[in-house]
Amino acid sequence: MPTVGAITESVYANGSVKAEGQYQVFPTVNGTVLALLVKEGDTVKAGQPLMRIDDRTSSLNTRSTDAQLRLLEQNIREDGPVLSRLRATVDQARDKLTLDSTNFKRQEALWAQGIGSRNELDQRQLAYTTSKAAYHMASKALVENREQLRTSLEVARNTAAISAVGDADRAPGSLMDGIVYDLLIEPGELATPQKPVAVIGSASDLYLEMEVDEFDIRRIKPGQHVFVTLDSYGGQAFEAEVTRVIPLMNERSRTFKVEARFTKRPPQLFPNLTVEASIVIRTKENALLVPASYIVDGTYVLTDGDEKTLVKLGAHDMEKVEVLEGITANTTLYKP
Repeated sequence: MPTVGAITESVYANGSVKAEGQYQVFPTVNGTVLALLVKEGDTVKAGQPLMRIDDRTSSLNTRSTDAQLRLLEQNIREDGPVLSRLRATVDQARDKLTLDSTNFKRQEALWAQGIGSRNELDQRQLAYTTSKAAYHMASKALVENREQLRTSLEVARNTAAISAVGDADRAPGSLMDGIVYDLLIEPGELATPQKPVAVIGSASDLYLEMEVDEFDIRRIKPGQHVFVTLDSYGGQAFEAEVTRVIPLMNERSRTFKVEARFTKRPPQLFPNLTVEASIVIRTKENALLVPASYIVDGTYVLTDGDEKTLVKLGAHDMEKVEVLEGITANTTLYKP
């Protein structure tokens, strides 16, 4: 005979524990791993290097860039060898221009008094004109070389910055504050951009990532209660709450990802632990219940021996089904 009691309807899901922000570290350069700077279980800060990778070509380029930058920084100084030499040339040209200008004016004054020859005046004028041109060329060379050195220094600094990024690439670091869950390479092995070298994730913020069948996903909503069991804790159940439903179906498994967070979490958790979950859809008190095995063809029960009686069903779980219409609590049922 039917019974009256509470029934909880739920959707089954399986999945695993994930660490918030969990990701795989991929190097951006090829090279041999020289040393591991951390070990599994270590807590790391954002930007902290995890290992050193030998990339000799980049290392040589970095040294060449640094040497070029130091040379340019020295030459750009006003008391540096390049500008000092050019400025000395300008000073010499100015002094010679002053001398030749004075001699030309003196010879020109003598010529006006009828003293001296025309040839002497022409020679003084030629020397003055030549000195004037030399002074202007020396001044122009000083300005042009100063600007060229400034431009070269800016280019060298940019190259050094790019090289510094390359140095960072040879020491891949963590993108977040977290914990090193796994190191996937050993010293002496070849690191490549196609192969992950480490797994990093949050040290404390762990959540559940579950898969729900496409037939049930329409019934899942954030805020629903979840009962979770983990293989590592035997049959003990823990409580969680749905926080996110990923609205894209996996075409291979025909499932959707659903995320949940523990409201009563186990004493100790690790990423990738296997979980099984029951997502509670609804709970109803004082429901008319019959065993699920007594339902025939999805909508009938057997009364009076083998007579099929049409019933309207409501909530159901793995063992019981709620009957809304068709029978009463006093109806005798027969097992198929």
